[in-house]
Amino acid sequence: MIPSRLHAPRALRRARLALASVVLASAALLAPAGAAAQGAGGDPTLAQTLFEEGRRLMEAKSYAEACPKLAESQRLRPGTGTLLNLALCNEALGRTATAWGQFKEALFASKKEGNAAREAFAQEHISALEPRLSKIQLNAESTPGLLIRVDGNDIPAAALGTPIPIDPGTHEVEATAQGYSVWSTTVQVGDSADLKAIAIPKLQPAPAPETTAAPPAPAPPAGAGRGEGLRTAGFVIGGAGVAVLGVGAVFGVLAAGQASDAERDQALCPNKQCTPQGRKEISAAETKALVSTIGVGVGIAALGAGAILVLTSGPARTEGARAAGGPVQARVVPLLGPDGGGVGVLGRF
Repeated sequence: MIPSRLHAPRALRRARLALASVVLASAALLAPAGAAAQGAGGDPTLAQTLFEEGRRLMEAKSYAEACPKLAESQRLRPGTGTLLNLALCNEALGRTATAWGQFKEALFASKKEGNAAREAFAQEHISALEPRLSKIQLNAESTPGLLIRVDGNDIPAAALGTPIPIDPGTHEVEATAQGYSVWSTTVQVGDSADLKAIAIPKLQPAPAPETTAAPPAPAPPAGAGRGEGLRTAGFVIGGAGVAVLGVGAVFGVLAAGQASDAERDQALCPNKQCTPQGRKEISAAETKALVSTIGVGVGIAALGAGAILVLTSGPARTEGARAAGGPVQARVVPLLGPDGGGVGVLGRF
């Protein structure tokens, strides 16, 4: 156990601590009075059991196990005697700042209760601990809404710039504010009379949240562009073939009509013998027939070429087919017969 006086002989210090422990133990075991009676609100049986177990562990110098039991007993049923024992336990563990604060609290309670023995005991340990207290001093630049925590405990703004007693060991300091990035650091505080000054910089604005990019559109299948081009060219050439074929058909009708009219006109071709004017009409009809023949031939050839291009471009897909999930295949083919030609569409829908 840490001695209550720094310069007293070791044997005398031990005797005083032993005597103090006996006094504190017996005081806590007596009928609840003062702060203990006023603060009773938990389970008194459990509080007493934990206190007795904590005292037993302290006598066995098992301070790390004793302190939590004494702390829980104090929470369940606050009392000045339990608080003094808890302060002694933390002092023995080297938690100087925690013990100092608990002795301070017990001192005020003892004054209020009029217990001079406890008041003197608490003051003796306060005087011994104060020169050994280690401290940290937090200095921070102004940041709107700044919140500082040490080991998860909030530090009020009024405490900034003031040395604060703290237990020796490693401590985590964190500064945060809404809309700003969190800043943190770790500080190692020495065992005795150490002072650590921590400069907290101005916080940096938090980066904007990342937006999820839309997935890229799937690449068209290989050859899709080429197939569309061939299909378009096939329809254009096929359309031109239909137009030329129509012109040839028109000229064919005109030629047939003109020749028939000339042959039936007795003034132009009496007795099957045509006059110069009749032969001129028949010659014009033959010219139209030639144009019709060429037009029909070119039209059919263009339709064939267009059909070949469409067929070699691959299956066509319409919006309806994409929605249904299956292809719609269409083919344009020329239709030829003894009385003429045309174009048709064959496919699977």
